[in-house]
Amino acid sequence: MKRTLSIVLLMLILAIPMVFAGGDKEAASTEKAIRIAEQVPGLITPGVWDGQAFSMNSSIYEYLVEINTETGALDPILATSWKTDDGSTWEFSLRENVKFHDGTDFTSEDVKYTIERTQDPTIGHLKKQDFAVVDSIETPDAHTVIIHLSEPRPTFIYQLTDYNMCILSSDYDYASMGESKPMGTGPFVMQQLIPKESASLARNTNYWAPNLPKVDKLLIYFVADIDASISMLESDRVDVVPFVTPVIKNRLDKVEGIKVISPYQEQRFVAMVTDMEPFDDNRVRLALKYSMDPQILAKSVAQMDLNEGVYYNETPIMNMLAEYKELPLRGRDVAKAKSLLAEAGYPNGVTVELYYASDHPFGKELAQTIQELAAPAGFDIELKGYTRDIYLSQYWLNVPFSITGWGGRIDPSMLLSLAFRSGGAWNESHLSNPAVDALIDKISAEADAEKRTGYYHELQELFYEEGSLLNIQVPYLVAINDRIVDYKQPLTMLPQYKYTDIK
Repeated sequence: MKRTLSIVLLMLILAIPMVFAGGDKEAASTEKAIRIAEQVPGLITPGVWDGQAFSMNSSIYEYLVEINTETGALDPILATSWKTDDGSTWEFSLRENVKFHDGTDFTSEDVKYTIERTQDPTIGHLKKQDFAVVDSIETPDAHTVIIHLSEPRPTFIYQLTDYNMCILSSDYDYASMGESKPMGTGPFVMQQLIPKESASLARNTNYWAPNLPKVDKLLIYFVADIDASISMLESDRVDVVPFVTPVIKNRLDKVEGIKVISPYQEQRFVAMVTDMEPFDDNRVRLALKYSMDPQILAKSVAQMDLNEGVYYNETPIMNMLAEYKELPLRGRDVAKAKSLLAEAGYPNGVTVELYYASDHPFGKELAQTIQELAAPAGFDIELKGYTRDIYLSQYWLNVPFSITGWGGRIDPSMLLSLAFRSGGAWNESHLSNPAVDALIDKISAEADAEKRTGYYHELQELFYEEGSLLNIQVPYLVAINDRIVDYKQPLTMLPQYKYTDIK
């Protein structure tokens, strides 16, 4: 059986690069191309884009602003400047002489369309809740947009950095062509897309920024198996592989010509669903928390010490952020966990299934470690691992206990509304807590930074006592060929391939 699997894997590795072969060999010798092995994507149309295929979409589409990877500041992209009064009205001046890939002009109508589209009930837009605060949009001329909000949102501009808020053309049919022919203003144009298999992107010759992008092509292979992706990297068939595990990193550290970088930390939310047994009882949630040992989690999952590359808390706020409040670690207390389970009506323990993406870094190791740590307290956990595309499309949001990879947000209020407010599109723990909702609303509306931080602290204290998650923060690792120069990827998770070159 192992021999059969090895042969199949070898055939996959050898076959994938042939996708782009065919009559272009002369051009290939003079063109600069970066080859990328990405995870298999689900939906890719902005608005319902499920957070995969970052290399592809971030190169086709653009945003009003982007995060500078060196300073963390906002850089102008399709907007050249912006201003606000108290956060209730936002005025943007737009870049002139920008064209979409189909040749149409980029104007203020496209920005208006993109924002108003969030409220279209036929789309099921993932940013609907965050942009419901938009009261009206003015377009006094082709390069000015004025957005009126129903209440102050002092950090509203950060909502426009969310990967589902790239600017779309008001003249393009994304409902029909968003999945097969994605089209934006970005530095690369879709040349060929074979769903679930590959994508070929070519330099946008009409791109507004002089001397960008620096390479001629991006060749993206969608590969479900991380080991297959790494084999392609080691055999010089690809140049970039994201979502590398620490075990693979340790091996690649010894390979000449390859390095592994960590652009930022990302999160693994262990979600306990609050309207399904057994986690509808806070005592069960607390019992699980008391059965955990953060140091063991860090060592087992990432081969790192706690707070030296891996961080742990029980709130949605990353330890690296200014809004984070340090709360005491509980310390593993199996006796207390057992007592809490008995109080909740489970004196003989409880059985529950834990769902996770088996091909996503840290997922399998984290699931196994949680299973082992929780067992002495009375949790009989059955592990249910699926490839990430299957996990997200069939199980996530619908099961009582899960592990999901979450990227950080430069403004954490963006994540709060999406994942923890009642009715949030990605509210995986089904949390519906009026006190949480009220604090999220206060955070979003408060202009005073000190007061806003105070609300963040209150929220974290509430999660500590009765929250629905464990937050294990792990390094996001990308393996790249040494020939790659200036790979940039900020906390928004969007690789900025227009700046990247290859030697």
